[in-house]
Amino acid sequence: MKAVVFAYHDMGCTGIQSLLDAGYDIAAIFTHPDNPGENHFFGSVARLAAEQGIPVWAPEDVNHPLWIERIREMKPDVLFSFYYRNLLGDEILNLAPKGAFNLHGSLLPKYRGRAPLNWVLVNGESETGVTLHRMVNRADAGDIVAQQAVAIGADDAALTLHRKLCAAATELLSRALPAILAGTTDERPQDHSQATYVGRRTPEDGRLDWELPAQTLHNLVRAVSDPWPGAFGYAGANKFIVWKSRVRHDLPAAKPGTVLSIAPLIVACQDGALEIVTGQTERGVYMQGAQLAQALGLVSGAVISSKPVVAIKRRTRVLILGVNGFIGNHLTERLLQDDNYEIYGLDIGSDAISRFLDCPRFHFVEGDISIHSEWIEYHIKKCDVVLPLVAIATPIEYTRNPLRVFELDFEENLKIIRDCVKYNKRIIFPSTSEVYGMCTDKNFDEDSSNLVVGRSTNSAGSTRSPSSCWIA
Repeated sequence: MKAVVFAYHDMGCTGIQSLLDAGYDIAAIFTHPDNPGENHFFGSVARLAAEQGIPVWAPEDVNHPLWIERIREMKPDVLFSFYYRNLLGDEILNLAPKGAFNLHGSLLPKYRGRAPLNWVLVNGESETGVTLHRMVNRADAGDIVAQQAVAIGADDAALTLHRKLCAAATELLSRALPAILAGTTDERPQDHSQATYVGRRTPEDGRLDWELPAQTLHNLVRAVSDPWPGAFGYAGANKFIVWKSRVRHDLPAAKPGTVLSIAPLIVACQDGALEIVTGQTERGVYMQGAQLAQALGLVSGAVISSKPVVAIKRRTRVLILGVNGFIGNHLTERLLQDDNYEIYGLDIGSDAISRFLDCPRFHFVEGDISIHSEWIEYHIKKCDVVLPLVAIATPIEYTRNPLRVFELDFEENLKIIRDCVKYNKRIIFPSTSEVYGMCTDKNFDEDSSNLVVGRSTNSAGSTRSPSSCWIA
């Protein structure tokens, strides 16, 4: 009996070898180009066909009229599909007088559709199998020719179940193919009311949601384990893959995603906990769970996630005391132009900084450094850089109230300096004309000196006394 075969994967090789063993004349084989990500662990139909001297093609669209005509010219008696990934149109199905038969990886009518092997594991089934059925214009809906059940063990994962199904397919085909040759098949229609459907799976479906029960996550790990893409989660922004797991119910409950132990690596779920027996980082190697925890920098009590947790941008926090003054407001303007800074400011007025008050990176409090000492200490501890710019610099105040000037300029600022030392904070300290003596220029030029920080004119265009800063 002349057959044209549509096949791919290990199951395709199993079907072709079974046809040859049963004495079928295979006129041609249609397959898919071997995927470099798959053919290192699954058999190549194209290679098997070439070794057997059978013509083989891998068209993008086998239902194209040119390919339909070529198959018609072959005059096949029967068609077989073994894990071929594209649907065959009615024009092809009607070319063979003995009909067309498909091998499906489940016990139909359950799990019609794509990737039934993975779906039965995801759903925690205890049994599956293979079905040979007639092909009709509805996928996986034709009469059943033969079935072979397979028990799913508690330790079965995708690869071990795949091997069981291939062995079951060999046994099933050894019975069914001779019956098709002899015309003695005992076929029965499917009970369509019992049909279930599953769709194509993608690597994204392997995401571990720690809000689900531990058994559900364990089933997912089994379903997509090596050589499939693997179940995955995130420790911060670092992706990791879980290859083998174990359900644990012997630990106290905790928030889902909490690391309960690192040796062994155990993570809390909604119901129970999942022990990660083996896994790897995204660009790492296969390793035990305890080593994976070490590679990810995990500690007990850490929380892992199903999605990457991107660190919030850490801006440099700058505390400016006397932010409404000449240096303070111009420095604030310059720093806010750069997205890398966040400004916390205090002053007794805000007329010069009113243009910044609506900026989300500018935080202003109206107050006096001699009164708001607790606020100042808290923000010194919180910030990265401190600029104590508060000073009474007008000549009239020096003569009118010298004691107050020195109390503010020295005593209150000394408290600030001591807090900076206490919390090990960087200080940028202001100075005015007293620093000019350090200048090496013969004639000091406030517009060009490298001692000057800020502009010598304010936003209104009026000239102010030049001021400088030095860093402690």
